[in-house]
Order: sequence, then structure tokens, then C-alpha cells
Amino acid sequence: VASPSAPPAPSPTRASPIPVPTGPVDLSLLEQAIDVVRKNYVDRSVLNDKNLVYGAISGMVDALGDPGHSVFLTPEDVKSAEAALSGEIEGIGIILGERNGNPVVVSVISDSPAARAGLRPGDLLVSVDGTRVDTLGTEDISRRVRGAAGTNVRLTLIHRGESEPYEVTITRARIQVPTVMWAFVPDSRIAHIRLVQFSEGLGDQLREAVSSALDQGAQGIILDVRSNPGGFVAEAVAAASQFLPQGSVVFHTEDAEGDRRSFKVEEPGRATETPVVVLVDFGTVSSAEILAGALKDAGRAAVIGTRTFGTGTVLLTFPLADGSAIRLGVEQWLTPSGHRIFQQGIEPTEKVELAGDAYPLEPDDLKTMTRKQIQESGDAPLLRAIELLTRRE
Repeated sequence: VASPSAPPAPSPTRASPIPVPTGPVDLSLLEQAIDVVRKNYVDRSVLNDKNLVYGAISGMVDALGDPGHSVFLTPEDVKSAEAALSGEIEGIGIILGERNGNPVVVSVISDSPAARAGLRPGDLLVSVDGTRVDTLGTEDISRRVRGAAGTNVRLTLIHRGESEPYEVTITRARIQVPTVMWAFVPDSRIAHIRLVQFSEGLGDQLREAVSSALDQGAQGIILDVRSNPGGFVAEAVAAASQFLPQGSVVFHTEDAEGDRRSFKVEEPGRATETPVVVLVDFGTVSSAEILAGALKDAGRAAVIGTRTFGTGTVLLTFPLADGSAIRLGVEQWLTPSGHRIFQQGIEPTEKVELAGDAYPLEPDDLKTMTRKQIQESGDAPLLRAIELLTRRE
């Protein structure tokens, strides 16, 4: 799922976010390269001028070195990204990521076609409709897995901890993606709140979840943003505002000229003094990193897990003539203390990794588990968070 950020507020010192060109660009080399391919490539059946142009644009944006954030979007990608951030997608109900350079399932949406087909977090994806994916980028793989509701996709995967591949055909569906899920850790007054992605309305849903948990006696909160692909910046500010006092800085932005702006809490929530632990991993991206960095720098939360991805640019979407678009980083995010998130990520206050054959537990899992089963799950970051908050109950 792509994770564009809300456009930043207009800056009084800059009329346009588009960077000033450093000099004339000689496009004749690109035209020559396209001409060489069109005239000489052996498989004439796959030559398509639009695909060649799209490939050239994608390569240009990829050359910026802002992986997973600045990106070229086809018209279909634009529609899918907009739908995802509205909380609704057409597909099978998984979030894909990378581990050790391999495409893996990092999250499976409850009661989705993927969940019913037996896919699990940590599954290694081998092929899509017979095409091996080890040479494809994550965005290309996601595009192949997504599709119209009612259509089928055939996947080959390997369960985490196993060696034998399995094949499954899944019928795609229209899926309402849950933004916030929560449950009490069994036999405790600790609420485990999972933020799935920062899509529209997350701030309001989180406010409701926090209020409900506190009304039912919660005395500690585990805020789980593992494998969270990010989303709208405004929702990150709204989320942080549930835990920070009024006036606290949530993050800064810095543009190409070095000009900085600060974004602050405006309406603090009910949990500004409730003990909090934030869970992160390498799949914690974008707005999720803003939230983790804000609570860490403010001393409001211990951050448990592994270093986050390091997607630290504010995005603007620039539509192109045919409905495609370039989503481009125009500013950098900095934590309240001035730490740059881009390519550095957020370092946890305590590094705790999952056991090799374990996967992160969801709030829905906790509803049917005993404390002993949680202890035996191998979800070491969650167990450490429970330990820290239990001491403070």
C-alpha cells in the first residue's frame, strides 16, 4: 500500500514546491535510447511506447534514492492509492514488504480473502500467476496481486519457518481496511492498540479507542505501529496529540533551502499522562515514524523493536497529463529534537527482535488467547512492552 502524506501548508517563503532546475536538460539521449530499444529489441510483441515512457519516468524517480516514498504512479496506481487511503481496497487483504531482499507478507487483514486462504504474516512470496517475483520491485508485485473484485490471482508462497512452497488461488474482493484495532492483554489493564495505516479518519478512530480503553480501566497502552506503511501527516499529528500535552512539537519539516517549520499538538487527548510503549520494526514507515519519533523525543514512551525504515520526506503529488502522477518528496521530516528520519529511521530505546519463527500478534489474536499462549508466542517486543507496563500497573 502506498503511503502519501497530506500536502504541507503553503510556505510564505516559497511560491511553489517544485525545485528550480539547475540547468537545461538534454532529452535527446533519452529519445535516442528509446529509439534504439524500439528498433532493435528482439521480442517485438512486448514493445509498447507507453510502457517505455512509464519505465523511463520510473527510473528517473527511483534515481532520487527515496525508496518506497517518491514514486511514479500509473493511472491505475493513483486510483488504488486513493482508495487505500480512504480505507477501502480491492485485492486479497495483505500488506507486502521486504525482508533480507525478499518479498514477504507482513500483515494479513482479518477476515479477508487472504486470511481465509491461510496466508500468514512472514510468508515468503515466490510467484504471482506463475511469474517469479524475485526480480520484481515491491510496487510491481503489489500491482500484480491487486485487482478487481471477483477476479482470481494464483500465488506460490512458503510459510515462515518451512521450506516447501504451497500454491493457492484467491478470489479478490472489495475490503474495508481497519485503521485502528484494540484489545486488552488478558489478565491485565494494558490496552494493545494496533494502528494499521494512517488513512483518513485514523485520528478520530484512535481517540475513540483510547477513550474506550480508559473508560474500561486501562492503566497502560501499547501502541503498535509495526508494519504500518504510513499515510496522511495530519493523522499522525492527530495520533500524537492523544499522548502529548498541548503545544508539544510533533515534528519539523525542512525544505531544500534549509527553511524549517514546526507542527505542534493543538488539542491534547485523554492519555497525556497514561504510560505508553510504542512497538516498531523495519516495516514502520512514514507517518508511523513521525509518531514514534515524537513520543520518543518527548520522553512519553519507550520505543521497543528494531530500527524503522527511514522514509522521511513530505510528499506532494504532481498529476501528469494522462492521469498518471509523480509523488515527490519536497521536504524532509525531522523529529522534535532535530533527528532526520530520511534513510536513518527511528532507533528504538530498546532493541528487541521477534523470534525466528514468530510473527506479531494482533489485538484480535489476544481476544482468544491466554496469557500463557501469549508468553509462548515468540512475540518478544510485545512481551517486553507488557513487562514494562505491568511494572507500572
